[in-house]
Amino acid sequence: MDKYKWKLSMGTGIEPTWDMRSQSGKLIAYAKRAKDDGWFVRISGLNDNPSTEKLYIGDDVFPPDFMKTMLEMHKSTNWKDLL
Repeated sequence: MDKYKWKLSMGTGIEPTWDMRSQSGKLIAYAKRAKDDGWFVRISGLNDNPSTEKLYIGDDVFPPDFMKTMLEMHKSTNWKDLL
């Protein structure tokens, strides 16, 4: 069983948003569609503070795969406590 729940929805504006949540429902990461192309991504424990820059990925990258990979690579945080 996958430890993440994925959802594609409309964000606060008219842009699509990918939400990645733990099985308990806590938000772990999200990606919002950029104005022209690509996605802006925030990941818990990596760049979740509003004072840090959002990561940008192009359209050639699938946002859920990118978020999952970044969480798995970034082991210095306590994001696993959210699962």
